Amino acid sequence: MSSAVRDAKTELAPRAAQLCLLFASPRHDLAEAIAEARKLLPRVDVVGCSSAGEITERGLCRGGVSVMLVAWGEARHAVAVAGPPHDDVPALAEALGGRFVRHTPDRSKYATLFVFGDGLSPAFEKLVIELRKSPRHHHPIVGAGAGDDGRFERTAVGVNDRVFSGGMASVEIESDHAFGVGVAHGLERATRPMTVTRARGNHVFEIDERPALDVYREYASSIGVDLAKIDVPQFMVENELGVLLFDEVVRVRAALRVEKDGSLYVAGEVPEGSSVCIVRGTEEQIIAAASIAAEDAKASLGSVQPAGILVFSCVCRGRVLGERYAEEIRAIQSVFPDVPICGLSSYGEVARTRSRLDGYHNDTIVVVAIPE
Repeated sequence: MSSAVRDAKTELAPRAAQLCLLFASPRHDLAEAIAEARKLLPRVDVVGCSSAGEITERGLCRGGVSVMLVAWGEARHAVAVAGPPHDDVPALAEALGGRFVRHTPDRSKYATLFVFGDGLSPAFEKLVIELRKSPRHHHPIVGAGAGDDGRFERTAVGVNDRVFSGGMASVEIESDHAFGVGVAHGLERATRPMTVTRARGNHVFEIDERPALDVYREYASSIGVDLAKIDVPQFMVENELGVLLFDEVVRVRAALRVEKDGSLYVAGEVPEGSSVCIVRGTEEQIIAAASIAAEDAKASLGSVQPAGILVFSCVCRGRVLGERYAEEIRAIQSVFPDVPICGLSSYGEVARTRSRLDGYHNDTIVVVAIPE
């Protein structure tokens, strides 16, 4: 942990950091990791969350820590954190959104809101939906769901000396230059459209009035796969639910596990009545999506040079790509050569931009370019 912070300080020198973003494997106690970072970074806000993999320009690692230090220059930021329960979502959005939600007049031309939350909680997606109602809805909202190395049991989020299991945190940024944001998934439809006929919260029970697992069994059989003889969670990762708006896949929902009652526990709510299909992508398509997201981030950055790149990549992408995951990072580096990269493998990705109608995603990669 200490070496990661010291390396980041060396890279940033001679400028002094004002913000530290820290993404740590649950093998490390997040409160201790943040406390250690604060010892080395006095008077610096430290925002962190647990991860399902840590991303740097060297690729994806597990069991480690990824750190990015930021010196804002003309920009400024404010941080906030809230612990559970998260029953009152509008109040949570006000507590974390603050000036972003109220659109308090300021001197800056641009606003960007980073949100990091419990990737296992339905409240995280509801928070993003609530934040989208802000008068600043045309400014980016980006972030990621905290992870726990694929165990899907417990995540942690913290700001400075406040760390919560199941917490939510934010960083509000006001700047004179726009942040570059891109998001893509690289998946395509593998089945006809279907309708979710019974669901509650993050559980999908029936699709087209049939048990959801039976729909997956039939699909698997159609491509020559017997679900009884394979790793079902891995198959679910590689063949997810796409939520349709007319004929376009506007959201992807990862089925994380099959419950004892036969329902699918999905990362994100899929309401009854939703039009869905099963989606999948080849390794090449998934890697190509990273290039698309990076190119979009570069385009929205405009003529300003990038100082750093943040990457929020769904845990499912790493599971599909396996040893080829480094190619996803190299795809981003081909667009942003010699720019520091930091991020995490996440449970849900947030990207709400002027060109996107949605905000909360699964099985996507979000690339955020921080302007110099």
